[in-house]
Amino acid sequence: MDNPLYQFEFPNDPKGGFHWDQIRSMQCNSGFSLSRRPAPARLPVYARRSKCCLVYMHLYRTSTKLLRMLLSRPFKFLIGPDEIEIAVHEEAIANQSAALNILMRGKMSESMNGLASWKDVDEKTFVRFAQFAYTGDYSVPQMVVINQAVNNQREEVPVDIQPGAQDIEFDWGSSSTKKTVKKKGFKHDLTPQETTYTPFKSLTYPLLQPRSKFADSCHPVMIKGSRYHIFESLLSHTSLYVLADKWGVESLKVLTLYKLHENLNMLKLDVEEVPDIVELARYGYSETPHLETGIDDLRKLICRYIAANVDAMSKSKAFTDLIEEGGAFVPDLFKHMLPRIR
Repeated sequence: MDNPLYQFEFPNDPKGGFHWDQIRSMQCNSGFSLSRRPAPARLPVYARRSKCCLVYMHLYRTSTKLLRMLLSRPFKFLIGPDEIEIAVHEEAIANQSAALNILMRGKMSESMNGLASWKDVDEKTFVRFAQFAYTGDYSVPQMVVINQAVNNQREEVPVDIQPGAQDIEFDWGSSSTKKTVKKKGFKHDLTPQETTYTPFKSLTYPLLQPRSKFADSCHPVMIKGSRYHIFESLLSHTSLYVLADKWGVESLKVLTLYKLHENLNMLKLDVEEVPDIVELARYGYSETPHLETGIDDLRKLICRYIAANVDAMSKSKAFTDLIEEGGAFVPDLFKHMLPRIR
């Protein structure tokens, strides 16, 4: 048997096992590795003798995926018309869809060279795509409105938005050295004043920052400011949807629609915001395919929102201009307005 399966009894994975072609590529922290294939019964002995993680690196299948990703080759993308070079782990991106797997691991020139050019994708969209590939979620710019009630289930401070102020900064694992916030919790340095006994289970060790650095930035948020700024947030979802649709990343398509729906639900549409919704419709229809049967999911979501807010939309010249342009949008919108008319 050229590629035998080595079985192990792990605490939470009693039927875990790895084939020889997986094990021979492993190397633990101290440099120990196996150059020759031992008998299946002897491999756990080798692992124990090494006193490190030759096999224990793969103790749990959740860590197996992470390790495989971190050990995969760097794959470079040239992004946008300026061809900004961004390197990612091949495993993180290739596993998102069959099309991406062929691009990065097939017999195409991109796979051979470890390099692909995506001139039609802007830098922010690609960074969000990579963030999704690594973490399963992506950060969203804040929407800024003027005269609307804000309900994000959190208190937001009114801000004066300056040009470029809404650019997202992705803090990839760096530690923050900004303000140190004092929080109540267990004091590690015992002093003579500590005379009361605290049960061990009652001790607290407060965190200085969220366990996920993207936890807050991934939720759609609306704040008050001195002028409207909503299109960038809406575009962050639609541009990702277009990329996911092109490469068949279905889970990302679903997530972008979910977040776009959340963002739109936050708006109490006024005439000042209609031009942004019009631009959203233009972008959505120009970047998605016209289907012979049915309608693209992004187009459907846009039409449903406009149909539900047609009273506010009709008060803006930007909307009437969009209707006069014709195209597939007009009949699609009409179909979604029929239930309201009947």
